Amino acid sequence: MSDFEDEIPALIEHKEEPADKVVPLTIICGFLGAGKSTLLKRILTERHGYRIAVIMNEFGDTADIESNQAIAKAINVSSPDDPSASSEEFLELANGCLCCSIKDSGVAAMEKLMEKKGAFDHILLETTGLADPGPIASMFWHNEEYATGLGRDITLDGVICVVDAVFGKRQMEEDHSSDGINIGESLRQIAGSDVILLNKVDLVTPEHLAETEELIHKVNPVAPIHRTIQGQIDLKHLLGISAFSRPPPELSPSTQPGHVHTADCKHEHDEPEKKSTHYEIKGISSLQVACPPLTQSQLDKFDEWLRAVLWENHIPEESPSASSADGSPALQVLRCKGTFVVNGVHHILQGVRSMYDISELDPSQTMGIPDVGKVVLIGKGLDDNVRRSLETVLNS
Repeated sequence: MSDFEDEIPALIEHKEEPADKVVPLTIICGFLGAGKSTLLKRILTERHGYRIAVIMNEFGDTADIESNQAIAKAINVSSPDDPSASSEEFLELANGCLCCSIKDSGVAAMEKLMEKKGAFDHILLETTGLADPGPIASMFWHNEEYATGLGRDITLDGVICVVDAVFGKRQMEEDHSSDGINIGESLRQIAGSDVILLNKVDLVTPEHLAETEELIHKVNPVAPIHRTIQGQIDLKHLLGISAFSRPPPELSPSTQPGHVHTADCKHEHDEPEKKSTHYEIKGISSLQVACPPLTQSQLDKFDEWLRAVLWENHIPEESPSASSADGSPALQVLRCKGTFVVNGVHHILQGVRSMYDISELDPSQTMGIPDVGKVVLIGKGLDDNVRRSLETVLNS
C-alpha cells in the first residue's frame, strides 16, 4: 500500500451552506458499559466521509468529563496550533469530525455549537449511562415552541440505544424500584429509542442472544435491532434514518418487527397478524393495535383520544389515573408511532412523551404501505382498559 493511501484525505471543498439549512441530530444512549464510547471513538477515527459533530457530554453533567478526556487522548485529538492542548471545547479532526466536550448546560450549549454551523453535516449527542433520552429528544423535535429557536437549526433524526449483550438481559429484568412500579433508566432508554444496537454479541451464546432480543422486543416492539461487535456498524443504520418524518417500516404487517430471523429463533415466523398485541415487563408496556382506514370524523376522535392519554394521562372515559410512588402518572406514554389511512390518504403518527404529530405522507413514501395501519404505544399503565378504549375509537 502506498504512503498516499495511508494518509487521511483532505476534505473536499464544499459550497457554503444555506443559512436556513437544518442539521440532523442523533441521540445515543445506553446503560453504563454498553459500548457507547467505543462506538463514538470509532466514528471519530474512521474514514467514513461524514462531517460529524460528536458531543461527548450530556447537558449539565460533569461525571463523564474524565472518561471523555481519556477518549480524546486515546485518539490523539489536539489543536493544530498547540499539539499539547487537549482541553479545547471544540477539536477538529483529520477525518472531518468535530469532537466536542460541552460543559455548559441546557440550550445555551447547543446554541454555541451551532455557531459552527456549516462545519459539519450531522450531530451525535452521547448521553450518560443513566440518562433518560425522552426529555432530551423532546427538546429537539420540531414543534411550535422551538420554531424560532434551536428547532430552526436542528432536527431530531433519531434515538439510538446501545445495549450490552452480556448484561443487558439482567439489567432489564432487575431495572425497577423495590416497589416494582417505577421504571428504571435502562428500560426507559430502550422504550424511547428508534434503533437498538445489541453490542458485544461475540461474548454470549446464541440462546442468550435470542432471549435478550425477545426481551427488548417486549419493551420496544418497533425498533430494529442490529447485532454489533465493538460498535462496528455501517453508519447508514445510524445517520439519516429520519425516524420522525419517514413512515416506520417496522409498522408493516410482518412478524416480529425489526428482527432478522435466524436459526436461533424460538418463535414462529409465520404467525398471523393480530388485531392487537400487548406486552409488559417490569412496568413497561408496549401496545400495538391495528388501525383500519379512517374517516375524518374518526381521525378527530382519535386525535381527541391521544390528547387525553398523552396530555392528561388517562383515557377519555375514565378520570385521571392515580400517581405512582414517584409522583409520576400511573398511565404515561413514552413513545408512540403509527401509520394509517384517512379518506384514502396515508398518515403518520409520531410522538415523544406529551408531544405528538399527525401528518400526511408524501405519495412517494407510501409505496407498499397497506391501508390497514397500526398504532403502537410504549410506556407504563397501558392495560386492557387502554387497549379496549383505543380499539373502540379506531373502529367506531
